[in-house]
Amino acid sequence: MNITVLYVGSSLLAPLRNAEREINRKYGLDLRLAVRNFGSQFTEDEWQTIESDLAASEIIFVIHVMDGENAGRLLPLLDRYRSKTAVIVINCMPELMKRTRVGKLDFAKLPGVSSGKGQRAEGKEPENSGVGNLLKGVVSWIGRQTRNGKSNGHGRADYLKWAERLPGLLRFVPNAGRLRDAKNYLLIVSYFLQPTPNNIQSMILLALKEYAAGDRLGSIDIAQPEALPAVAIYHPDAPALFESFEGYQTWYQDRISKSKDESPKTNVDPLEPNSTIGLLLMRPQIVSNSRKHYDGLIRAIEAEGLSVIPAISTLMDNRQACEKFFVGTQASGVPSSKQPGRLRTQRVSQIVSLTGFSFVGGPAMNDSKAASEFLRDLNIPYRSLVSLDTQTIESWRESFTGLNPVQTGMQIAIPEIDGGTEPFVFGGISAAAVEPAPLADRCLRVARRLKRWNRLQIANRDQLKLALVIYCFPPNKGNIGTAADLDVFASLFDMLAQMKSDGYRVDLPDSIDALREMLLAGNSETSGAIANVAYRMSVDEYRRLCPFVDEIEKEWDAAPGKINSEGRELLIQGIQLGNIFIGVQPTFGFEDDPMRLLMSRGGAPHHGFAAFYTYLEKVLGADAVVHVGTHGATEFMPGKQVGLSNECWPDRLIGEMPNIYIYSVNNPSEGTIAKRRSYAQLISYLTPPIESAGLYKGLASLKDLIASYRSSTDKQERHRLYQAIDEARKSLNLEL
Repeated sequence: MNITVLYVGSSLLAPLRNAEREINRKYGLDLRLAVRNFGSQFTEDEWQTIESDLAASEIIFVIHVMDGENAGRLLPLLDRYRSKTAVIVINCMPELMKRTRVGKLDFAKLPGVSSGKGQRAEGKEPENSGVGNLLKGVVSWIGRQTRNGKSNGHGRADYLKWAERLPGLLRFVPNAGRLRDAKNYLLIVSYFLQPTPNNIQSMILLALKEYAAGDRLGSIDIAQPEALPAVAIYHPDAPALFESFEGYQTWYQDRISKSKDESPKTNVDPLEPNSTIGLLLMRPQIVSNSRKHYDGLIRAIEAEGLSVIPAISTLMDNRQACEKFFVGTQASGVPSSKQPGRLRTQRVSQIVSLTGFSFVGGPAMNDSKAASEFLRDLNIPYRSLVSLDTQTIESWRESFTGLNPVQTGMQIAIPEIDGGTEPFVFGGISAAAVEPAPLADRCLRVARRLKRWNRLQIANRDQLKLALVIYCFPPNKGNIGTAADLDVFASLFDMLAQMKSDGYRVDLPDSIDALREMLLAGNSETSGAIANVAYRMSVDEYRRLCPFVDEIEKEWDAAPGKINSEGRELLIQGIQLGNIFIGVQPTFGFEDDPMRLLMSRGGAPHHGFAAFYTYLEKVLGADAVVHVGTHGATEFMPGKQVGLSNECWPDRLIGEMPNIYIYSVNNPSEGTIAKRRSYAQLISYLTPPIESAGLYKGLASLKDLIASYRSSTDKQERHRLYQAIDEARKSLNLEL
């Protein structure tokens, strides 16, 4: 027997393979499941295989398919086979939902629904009215329960709660005719909503028993759907899920206290809010036991001495999980606009979404207004990471673009609208695997960056070291400190003054001109540089600190190269003002074609560029880098377009340093590149107001003389004006 399952995501493959194996072992059915992740892009050969699988199947499942291109090609195939094959469509776009047909239940023929050919089914409404009323009644009943509950707008969790009661109610529906098929469909959906391995096995068994296996499964009893909490806290070491923060807190503190001697980095109290990361996990991944990638990230974060609260989200709306587990209320705290009169305390320092979808709306829609209002009220930094759900790890590694369009749209662009940052790929499914796995190097990078962001929140300001980076393009002493629509040196001076006032350790120059002179002059003449040289990095030190020297030498010959170097040393240009370093970002390196590196699929930054960022992170020890103005070169270095790996140069250069980017508000496209390729958090500045400058001084007088000359009709007056114009021209050094 053959079943084809077309789905989107990474949580179903493992339980489906488990169901296939267990059903064959228990019942000897020779069952074959053809499973396809329908979020991927398929070749023509793959489409031929899909069509062959559909043609050979007794049952077809279509789950979570929203992509218009793949769905458009699938629709005629379903129309071709649905007359002889059971087609079970769950949570898909409307045109696909209409293709559902099990037994005598045909969604295309239900009252008020167009048929697959675009024509309204005629003469069938009385015959199907009972089925239609049942389906509509169940949906309306769940909707009423959700609306009447105290959900505070979080209907998805209430929907799951009331859906748990659905199988019990279906016992009262007659097992006859189309009502039986409608009952079976709703029961299959109930299994799917709680996708535990046992439930997925039962879902397949029920479909086989009713629509494919004949008498071979007629006598078996299929268990009722298992139910798990809609929201809860998960931990890979815990024996069960926690439905309250207090229960998790008790277990976690006891666990940490027992392991402190074995974990020297754990030097803070467990679940201390300033060192605790709130993780939002996709519920289907946890319920289906497809969670190794989550486990890897959790352990990487804890290995850095941070605590975690991994909260299961309802996928469609993250607010309830955040409110229940990431914040509390007590006598002292931050006032909440949502609950006037109550004070809220934060339990986490950062929120990291691993769902890959919008904060409110999930994969199907995006309520960015509700998300931004909630997150603004919460006032906790929000990150959004990426799991490779619709492409394999191998295809991502090999791809020049990185993420495919579906991943980029759902897991990068939509979370960005909510304010999500740090779009790291942290896990995914390899071609030969059935469940997601962590990418160890990416999890480590994420964990360490989260720790660095935490330090910015909790460290004394006079202890923080910041690197302010300015640019020089085209490369010339006169172009140091250029940026689009920004007076860079005046802005730097104001920033330094404000930071000094706020408690940062800053040696503030006397004036803007003094700041400019310190940077542009200093020892630049004696060093043969265009700016003051703050540090000389020997080639030996460069090789020791930068792990990519061999790759760079393939492009730029032996270190130190010819750019930003003198003798056997690499020159780091900038000035140190207390704990604040102002550095001049090196040029691209191609003087005659500065855009060449931007468009290169391969290549590497030159030694001077790599040494500059190596110095910031590993010698200076900058707690954060601040790029001042639009724009620099780091985010345009070779590598994937989005969803970077450890082989991409922007990822290598930024490393573990938080990147704050002061960026012009009128350039969102390149600002997006900075966010995605250098993990920047943008701080926007307005473009300056512009008006007609007009003429001034002698030029204004000359203009008036010319106007008088043109309007005069007196010959002698015109001659006098002509002489005056000529004298004015000469005084202004204007040539005829």
